[in-house]
Amino acid sequence: MVRTGIAAVLAVVLLLGAACSGDDATPDGLVEGERGLTWVPAEQRHPAPVAVGDDLDGNPLSTEDFPGKIIVLNVWGSWCNPCRKEAPDLVEAQDRTAEVAQFIGINTRDLDPAPAKAFARAFQLNYPSIFDPSGAELLKYADLPPGAIPSTLVIDAEGRVAARIIGNVTTSTLVGLIEDVAAGK
Repeated sequence: MVRTGIAAVLAVVLLLGAACSGDDATPDGLVEGERGLTWVPAEQRHPAPVAVGDDLDGNPLSTEDFPGKIIVLNVWGSWCNPCRKEAPDLVEAQDRTAEVAQFIGINTRDLDPAPAKAFARAFQLNYPSIFDPSGAELLKYADLPPGAIPSTLVIDAEGRVAARIIGNVTTSTLVGLIEDVAAGK
């Protein structure tokens, strides 16, 4: 049973590692064919798993800490160039949607929180991140997995996965998705 769990975590780490590098990677580090937006109509949404762990400072953090808010989960790593590219867009989108949405990062594959903290300071991230070096929290999202780094999930205020973006996001894309989800679309 333990071997199965270790194998599953290893598979996620390998998949995520391949997503940000590899022979078929684009110049920005993402695997071709993996990019895109998946939208789930409101009547077809399923409950999202609860993401939980310690933040970059070792304090407990959970998606359940923000009831009634749209949750935007962004999977990132301090070592990931596409994550650096999208960080300012995430910060701006959080600022523009703070009344209805809460952004939460899931930092993965950083084995030590120090580089993740440096990334958060450098890009002035205005939202907390769960420190998930093994990728275990990502395994919970089996219905619509964040299959690359960076990936972003939008969870509606009822706790259901509404959208997934694989690859870089922009402020306008995120703000538009959040507005649509807030409008009940």
